[in-house]
Amino acid sequence: MGLNYSIAMLKNPQNQDESAKAYAKSQITRELPLKELSRRVAAQTTASRADVTAVIIATVENMIDSLRAGEQVDFGDLGKFRLQITSHGAETAEKFTSSNITGVNIQFIPGEDLKTIFSGLEFSPVPTRA
Repeated sequence: MGLNYSIAMLKNPQNQDESAKAYAKSQITRELPLKELSRRVAAQTTASRADVTAVIIATVENMIDSLRAGEQVDFGDLGKFRLQITSHGAETAEKFTSSNITGVNIQFIPGEDLKTIFSGLEFSPVPTRA
């Protein structure tokens, strides 16, 4: 089973005068809901589905609190999460203010196992969803 992709014609955002080029866009096959994820984990462990759900919810809440506090959250082999600020540039450091900040993104840095797990992945073309 491969990762599904479709092809999209996209312009270079840094040079809109260039012609559009064909790029691969991954296509999800379905979503794994929390209820099913917790059921799967419960089947593989001695924890109940309710306990697994509670742990996942508490983990997410603690992750959000930690990210808001400026901490990096390390999930071991999965990877690390941290916040990244986006901003408009200012002519000098003295002229930079918090009003230059345009947003915050979550940056994910995959763990070593996750970096290599996709090396043998096969790809399957599918029609675009558009």
